[in-house]
Amino acid sequence: MATLANGVWNTLIVTFAAAIVSSVLGLAVGVMRVSPSRPLRWCSIAYIEFFRGTSLLVQLYWWFFVLPIFGVSLSPWTVAIVGIGVHVSGYAAEVVRAAIQAVDRGQYEASTALNFPRLTMMRRIVVPQAVRALLPPWGNMLIELLKGTSLVYFITIPEFATATKLAADSTGNYLLFYAVGLFGYYIIARVLITPFVRWLELRLSPGFVREALS
Repeated sequence: MATLANGVWNTLIVTFAAAIVSSVLGLAVGVMRVSPSRPLRWCSIAYIEFFRGTSLLVQLYWWFFVLPIFGVSLSPWTVAIVGIGVHVSGYAAEVVRAAIQAVDRGQYEASTALNFPRLTMMRRIVVPQAVRALLPPWGNMLIELLKGTSLVYFITIPEFATATKLAADSTGNYLLFYAVGLFGYYIIARVLITPFVRWLELRLSPGFVREALS
């Protein structure tokens, strides 16, 4: 049981920290994606396409095994958190882009009429409204991030999926421990991630009817 508890704890740490990394980077790259500056848009497109279009496991291998060849050695925890966070930020950036573009054009026109600088318009008018629209897909992204943490075993971190396998191998009770692993991820997503995202929806959308949350 200690092995399972340690695996769950490691998974939660990587999930939480990588979610912060992916959210911050995703917001920054997503805003760049809709920037009027062509170089910024090109850089953001290249970033998104690269990290979305390549394998997360191979990216982790590069962070962990290839970078030391060039004199950059990172700890397994750093690679897990930053590697997964950067990978998922490519998806998060597209979520941010879609949410920003979904904001009513009248909001942009009103901001222009009020002589708001673009940075002020994005910070005070557009992004706060976009956040409400991006929360549901952002919640799905966090669940996918949670499941992606199972790959950090390959860079020597004993996470939840590996802990269930070790427990099953040591006891021979594969049905029990693989059932624990199967439903364990579901419980983490259902008890921690989904309620948190729904709470944010309610907090950021005062006055909105949220019948689907009941």
